Amino acid sequence: MVETVIVANGEFPKKGGAAWRLIAAAARVVCCDGAADAYRRRFRRWPDVIVGDFDSIRSENFRSQISDLKSQELPEVACVPEQDTNDLEKAMTYCAKQGWRNPVIVGATGKREDHAIGNVFRALDYGCEIVTDRGRFVPVRGKASFRVAKGAAVSIFAPDPKTRMTSKGLQWPLDDVKFKNLYCATLNRTTTTRVSLTATHPVYVYFAERN
Repeated sequence: MVETVIVANGEFPKKGGAAWRLIAAAARVVCCDGAADAYRRRFRRWPDVIVGDFDSIRSENFRSQISDLKSQELPEVACVPEQDTNDLEKAMTYCAKQGWRNPVIVGATGKREDHAIGNVFRALDYGCEIVTDRGRFVPVRGKASFRVAKGAAVSIFAPDPKTRMTSKGLQWPLDDVKFKNLYCATLNRTTTTRVSLTATHPVYVYFAERN
């Protein structure tokens, strides 16, 4: 079971999907600002924590009760008004300060593309996995091995051009690839049921869900 799930204010996971199941089974749920409204509508309860600058939460019920934090039904609230970071980064920082390690992020994509791209690479900076209704982004630095379906779609994003990688189990091996841009190793395929990777710098490995 995942201990901590962060719900970003993108597209809320579809009921029954992998991201939805993560939320339902998590020991604690941390919502970014307006995602708390979507969470409460679907799960009929508040999350454990709401983090953000509170510029997008709309629930009048929440606004009317926010000053009464002794209520058993209310979440913990962490208001961070500064605008130098977005709500997802605020939530990841909050979790790190609480000692909640390896949170998994859902709801990071699916609405505005600029928000989605920003969320993805902010999460990579923090080493957090992202799960969506269409796949998952797994951060890798050093060695990693994954059990996968043969023929699954895999993409690697490497923001640092100094990154060097090796791979086993991919149709187009990554050995000695020079990452002249962050997307030059996208649209690969698995050839076995186990993929092994090494990376000298942080990369995101994206595994697409099979249709």
